[in-house]
Amino acid sequence: MDIKYKDSAYPTYWNKHYRIEAVVALQNLLEATMTEANFKKIHQPTLALYYYKDEAHQDNVIKVSAIQKMMQQIATPSNLKMEMAMPNTGEHVLASPIVSNDIVSVEKATAKFMKEVIIKE
Repeated sequence: MDIKYKDSAYPTYWNKHYRIEAVVALQNLLEATMTEANFKKIHQPTLALYYYKDEAHQDNVIKVSAIQKMMQQIATPSNLKMEMAMPNTGEHVLASPIVSNDIVSVEKATAKFMKEVIIKE
């Protein structure tokens, strides 16, 4: 499976080609481990950022609905978890200037989580 990219720096940090067998292995891993029983074991502060603008413009690598479901299922108290759509990033890799269109918003959301949840200022 070949990956399309715009920035010439992309292949320096990511593969341009993925073997199709990896998809099967990843699917098996997801089905075996991404379960409500495992999510209930999570009590740590959690930040979930994802690319979502609307139904037509959203992450094409992962399901946003799966992230939202996971965030509801983890045992972390609600005051220690934050979930936020990043509508202007345009890509799955949110914080990379090589692919993301809006790393500033990602940085701000991360800083907000650190300040309000981790440091609790």
